[in-house]
Amino acid sequence: MGIEIGSIMIPWYGLFIVLGIAAGAVLGYFLMRRNHMEFDDFIQIACFVGLGAMIGAKLLYLIVSWRSIDLSRITDLEYLNALMGGGFVFYGGLIGGLFGLYLCGKILHIPVLDYERAAIPVIPLVHAVGRMGCAFVGCCYGVPYDGPGAIVYTESIVAPTGVPLFPVQAAEAAGNLVIAAVLCMYGEICRRNGRKAQSLQLYLAMYAVFRFVLEFVRYYYSERGILLGLSTSQWISLVICAGVVLTEMFLHKRMVSQRGK
Repeated sequence: MGIEIGSIMIPWYGLFIVLGIAAGAVLGYFLMRRNHMEFDDFIQIACFVGLGAMIGAKLLYLIVSWRSIDLSRITDLEYLNALMGGGFVFYGGLIGGLFGLYLCGKILHIPVLDYERAAIPVIPLVHAVGRMGCAFVGCCYGVPYDGPGAIVYTESIVAPTGVPLFPVQAAEAAGNLVIAAVLCMYGEICRRNGRKAQSLQLYLAMYAVFRFVLEFVRYYYSERGILLGLSTSQWISLVICAGVVLTEMFLHKRMVSQRGK
């Protein structure tokens, strides 16, 4: 499924990934200019983060989908190519991307935390555009739903055809755009006030809450593993929220302690 240009087929999913990367590069350029930071360093960080994200997203997909993997066909090159070419989990990509950020700082000695504070809105923007690729292909589809905005696929290798579904991919894309806008405004306010933005914590908290709610209207979330009625992504969302709260408590306690000295 995609756009046909002569004898060339451009898949929707790949097209929107490229568009997302392009949109992220444009936003990153303006954020770097606004914060008087080096765009070349941003590109190097983005390469590390992107590679880590791809590896992490694929690894988590393989972990949570191991029951559906036919190990007897793993030496079949066609099957292996299909397995490795499709199927990614965003939270795995997020974890892998953060690890890539750490490696970039260690290897290239770039002050990655300063760049993370300034450029964090790039992540939800790229994610939003990428999710539209999911909407066109039909992966990550929503529950059966015949209300406003319902989407019906007439052709999809993933989603059921002829069934009205909740437009969860479009909803997630819209939510990510809102998160990106909030992060941009927050970063600008902190810049003007001369404060260090806690952009990563804010992003993680907003997305984790948003994703937790969205999982209830995602049809196939049960395939990603359920424990006590919650999906894998919902459990990860809860862990992230707890981690953000604990981190903020620790930072606040340390700040109060330093003031008291």
